[in-house]
Amino acid sequence: MSEPGHIFVYGTLRQGSNHPMARRLAAQARHVGQARATGKLYDMGWYPAALFDENAPTRIIGDVFALPPGDRLLAELDAYEHGDPNYARISLDVSLIGGGGILAWTYGVSAPPNARVIPGGDFLTHWNAKNRRPMRP
Repeated sequence: MSEPGHIFVYGTLRQGSNHPMARRLAAQARHVGQARATGKLYDMGWYPAALFDENAPTRIIGDVFALPPGDRLLAELDAYEHGDPNYARISLDVSLIGGGGILAWTYGVSAPPNARVIPGGDFLTHWNAKNRRPMRP
């Protein structure tokens, strides 16, 4: 099986985030569209944690980007995400909001963190409602 050429992001890297790594991703990769995956999204403060579970009744909302050729951007994203040792890069089938599915890299946790579940599974909506200002961690 070949490696995914896409990445599914659901937190600070999403389109609409003003985080510097989100801007880097948007500048170097092509936005494919919004997508969702089954699982639970947790509020870790200024970032979320995702526990992917194909049997979960809840969904995680995010964006899919087509990665550029080479491993440089993915290595930069790995370095950014691995600031927390509980995260691991995994491949995952996600559903595009407009229809269809795609295999993508993403970052998730292997056990539920000690944190609140984000209702609706959309971190940016949750962040903006909680903070009443655009995301700028």
